[in-house]
Amino acid sequence: MECLNESRIGAVITDAFAVRASTATASTPHAQHGVGLLVGLDGDVTVTEPGRASVSGRVVVVPPHQEHAVLSPGPTLGLLYDPELASHVAGYSRLRGGAFPLEGRLAERLGAALTAHRASLSRPDVLAGLARECSDWLAREAPRREPDRRVAHVLEALRDPSADPRLAVTRTRLSPAHLRALFVRDVGLPIRTFQLWRRLLVAVAASARLDATSAAHFAGFADLAHFSRTCRRMLGYSPTALRSGLLS
Repeated sequence: MECLNESRIGAVITDAFAVRASTATASTPHAQHGVGLLVGLDGDVTVTEPGRASVSGRVVVVPPHQEHAVLSPGPTLGLLYDPELASHVAGYSRLRGGAFPLEGRLAERLGAALTAHRASLSRPDVLAGLARECSDWLAREAPRREPDRRVAHVLEALRDPSADPRLAVTRTRLSPAHLRALFVRDVGLPIRTFQLWRRLLVAVAASARLDATSAAHFAGFADLAHFSRTCRRMLGYSPTALRSGLLS
């Protein structure tokens, strides 16, 4: 588990999810490999998508790979779930083909949990607990859809920095074209793009203890500019913006 700001802890990154509690949110258009749940603590969150009407609500769900921008002028909790490790959350997020407001019992339970922990949202254990609770609630609303076992082996190798993904690819005994097609079908993006997403998460987590340039190099980016471009394209913020404005 990583905390993105040692002096004003307001974010947590784990393999299965990331959580960020901020004073406000205003992202640029981006598409992320993750399920987004955006919660306005004092007012509505607005999500805009190309070719669709804007969506507003106290809690808005955004499925993976959906290009969107977020505006929330007040304190905001952003949860981001790995769509493979939390496939039930991903399945639930895809129900309406785009972003939608969370309503009914789920919204009420999440709202009650946030109200109960409002004074402790700067604590990483509280943020992680909220993310796990919300995942458990969503598990009852949508079934899991596991990837092909061969794709799952490749995913496991790509998540392990000490593993050689080429060995996992060889063990699938699939042609490169067939594996690429299965990977896109089950994961939603090409293998190279997934590797870039994982590299981005490593760099963002490393920025808790390193400056942005060192974090970029640590994660394997060529330079800070490449890290910054990727961060904006996949998360909608610059690395500096991710660290600033955290809820203290």
